[in-house]
Amino acid sequence: MTTGNQMQVDASVILQEAEVREAFLVNRTLLLSQQLLMQKQENQILLDKINGLEADLRLAKGEGDTVDTGNGASE
Repeated sequence: MTTGNQMQVDASVILQEAEVREAFLVNRTLLLSQQLLMQKQENQILLDKINGLEADLRLAKGEGDTVDTGNGASE
């Protein structure tokens, strides 16, 4: 149904397209949030491993008896 250069589309078709787009965006948002959660969990696992390796390294160097205060001094 074209009139000149303009197409006339039934309102129900426009509504249906909008609903499909909305469903797609909802599903994409859900997927992205799940991926973000998995990435955060993986990052935490890696951070825990790094902290454990740093502690092992300090022990191997004989620094196990000191507490690092973060400013270069030990207590």
